[in-house]
Amino acid sequence: MRDYQRKKTKYILPRAVYNKTLWTIRDYHRIQDEVKTMIAVGGGKSEGPASGAPGDPTFRLAVKYADYLEILNAIDDAKANIPEEYREGIWNNIQYDVRYPRDAERSTYGHIKSRFVYEVAVNLHFV
Repeated sequence: MRDYQRKKTKYILPRAVYNKTLWTIRDYHRIQDEVKTMIAVGGGKSEGPASGAPGDPTFRLAVKYADYLEILNAIDDAKANIPEEYREGIWNNIQYDVRYPRDAERSTYGHIKSRFVYEVAVNLHFV
């Protein structure tokens, strides 16, 4: 099962929170691209008021930008806490469903992955 959450660890999350956190992590590259688009000349997609309603598209864009930066920082901070030798294996497993490298026990990777996902959830205030 791809999105299996380990049960014998202290980093247990409610199922919905675990899945939400995993998919937020998997959305990392798209969010990075959105942030780059927002700061590019032109400010990205036009987000004008819907059906002529008054609004401040610049403010909405700024709020969205801040939210995206919060997500990226939460993931980067948790990723920095993964020991260097396991970082790529865990990242590739979450992002691309790649098997863990054979340089350590599978349970070691599983434990570190659980801690990483838990830290991201805490950083994003999901728990």
